[in-house]
Amino acid sequence: MADRINEFKVVGGIKSTVSAKMIYMLLSKIADGEGVVQISQKKISRILGVHKTTVGKNLWRLEKGGYIYIRSRYTEDGGRLANEYIVR
Repeated sequence: MADRINEFKVVGGIKSTVSAKMIYMLLSKIADGEGVVQISQKKISRILGVHKTTVGKNLWRLEKGGYIYIRSRYTEDGGRLANEYIVR
């Protein structure tokens, strides 16, 4: 139980919106052992029940605050793939 409470303490320390905190918690939960997760903004939007624009703005806020790093991904022919997020 203490580990689950500590997760909320970490998120509580984030100086941003409630939506950004929810996104950070989601990314933290689904990230692999190295803190990496590949997920689309559309999927984050569906999971959390917030607008895709809200997701994009708050991902930018989290990156600007140093909580995550966003890496764009592309196919070999230049098509866009879901971003990769590294949770710090």
